[in-house]
Amino acid sequence: MGMKEKRREKSKKEVSQEPLETESVDVPEKVTTMEQTHSPEVIVEKKETTETRDIQSSEPQVVEETLQEVTTEFEILMPSWGGPIESEWMYGIPSREEDKILWAEEWADFILQWAEHNDVHILSLSVFISEPPFKDLRNKVDSFKIIVQILIDKEVAEWMDKRKRQLRVYWRPLEDWADYLYEWALKHGKLRLDVKSIVIQESEESFAKLPEKDLYIVLALMVEKGFAEWVDKKRGAIIVVT
Repeated sequence: MGMKEKRREKSKKEVSQEPLETESVDVPEKVTTMEQTHSPEVIVEKKETTETRDIQSSEPQVVEETLQEVTTEFEILMPSWGGPIESEWMYGIPSREEDKILWAEEWADFILQWAEHNDVHILSLSVFISEPPFKDLRNKVDSFKIIVQILIDKEVAEWMDKRKRQLRVYWRPLEDWADYLYEWALKHGKLRLDVKSIVIQESEESFAKLPEKDLYIVLALMVEKGFAEWVDKKRGAIIVVT
């Protein structure tokens, strides 16, 4: 298998595809580790997929946690090894443990690229098994769990639900989002910000797609860094310091 030497391992088991359910739990407040990965090929093609996305609350006082069905368009992004025709061995779980580790590492790196490319912060199992190139994997549910464990071990992802159907993917650390939002606010003259207005009024911006709980943390980090001051901490409202 022409794969780079990687680390970490996970057990293999056969499971069948099953109806999907979602439920949300608390998201961790910070993840600071980030690793760079390969540069895959991009095929510009779009398709629509309906997924269940969790909108997490900042604090109980800020917003209420809700579940809603949303239709999302994902641009197809292919890994450097191509599809199952070019690299058939990459679309099945290897039997040898050492090969399984390398295989899972490669797919974990690609998931980070795919999530960033499509501004995905919450990756659900339903999306994984229906979106290319992941849908071409054999034993999709088992593959999902094995690959995701690599991301969790690297501290760039966390499960959002007890059933392990939804994964919070941190392709950019929250500290970096605080820097990014500060620069954006200065550039666009948006000096008064709050969680709700960001989600509603700036919906085209990548940071507006962050779970609301994480948006609150990002604003708090801006205050901590001296980039902003609280106007209403309970509501998650700040004024940017110029």
